[in-house]
Formats: sequence, C-alpha cells, structure tokens
Amino acid sequence: MVGRKIAEDERRRAILDAAGAQAGEVGLAALTVRQVAARAHVSPGLVFFHFGSRAELLTALLDDLLTRTLDAAEPVELRGRPAWTRLSSMIRTELLGLPEQRAQVELLFDFSFSSRDPAHRAAVSRALARYQAAFRPVCAEVVAGSTLEGAALAATVVALLQGAAIQVIHAPDTFDPEALLASLAELGPQPRG
Repeated sequence: MVGRKIAEDERRRAILDAAGAQAGEVGLAALTVRQVAARAHVSPGLVFFHFGSRAELLTALLDDLLTRTLDAAEPVELRGRPAWTRLSSMIRTELLGLPEQRAQVELLFDFSFSSRDPAHRAAVSRALARYQAAFRPVCAEVVAGSTLEGAALAATVVALLQGAAIQVIHAPDTFDPEALLASLAELGPQPRG
C-alpha cells in the first residue's frame, strides 16, 4: 500500500521544520543532513534534492526563520491614535510573542553568534535593520519636539526587545512582559493635570 503523495512545497516545509527543530536541539554546528532527513522521515537524498547542500539548507532555514521572527508592524487599527499608544502596542505584541517563539529566537541567536558564514551574518544584520526600521516612523512621532531622534528611540526599543529575547531563552520563568510594559508606561508621556 502506497501512502499519500506529498506535494513538493509541503515536503520542503516539513524538511525546514525538521531542520529547525533538530538545530534547536543540537545547535547549528552539529546539525547534519542525515539528522534532518531522519526527523523529517525522508531520505538524505530528498533533502539534497530540495536544498542542494547542507549550506543551502541552512540558508533556507535562516531565511524562513527571519521571515517568521523579525516582523514588527504598526497596528493598522490604532492609526490616528497617539504615537506613544501605537508604539506601546507594537512593543506589547513583540514582548508577548517571545515565549511562544522561544525556539526560533534561540536559533536566531545561534545563527547570529555561531555561524561563521558571512552571508548568514549579513542576512541577520539586514533583517535586524528592517526590524528597527519598522519602529522608526512611530518613534519619530513619539520624540517629535524633543531633543531625541526617532532612530535612536527605535534602536533603544529593539535593544529592549533583544534583551527580553535573551531573558526568554535563559530565564523564561522570570520573564514578565507585563512588568516590562508597566515600566515602559512609567517612562512614557505623563498626563498633564
């Protein structure tokens, strides 16, 4: 009896998912095509058919990872609201998503700090620049009329989120996004009375 034939894009997705899960367990340096194939229930030849080489598999994994993790966007439903409200909402969305994305964030850090491939490092740098750029417009509105610059505030926001990501990886039981958000609220514009 022959099983259901899986479409190539589904098989490719399954291999990428297996590569991500396996890399999360053993790290990028120890990841092998044979491990990925076993985890995806395919032959190593099929992994090579879809990705060509281990290096190309890692590049595809990184591209997929960057697409799914560094994707901040200003909420459309809050347009027209005060800039601080919109920025706070963006930060809240990112912070609350960290625990669920812990494995992907950890793998992203592995690519950032362990990969010796300059193309991988460059891809992470470009993705982080786009991520920071997503915050710049609303940050520019938040600091309008002050001596701060929107780009500097966006860099600060991303640094906060990166620090929170590290905390989710190394001390998930102490990660409290609501406490971070409460601290930010205290730093934000205060109502005039």
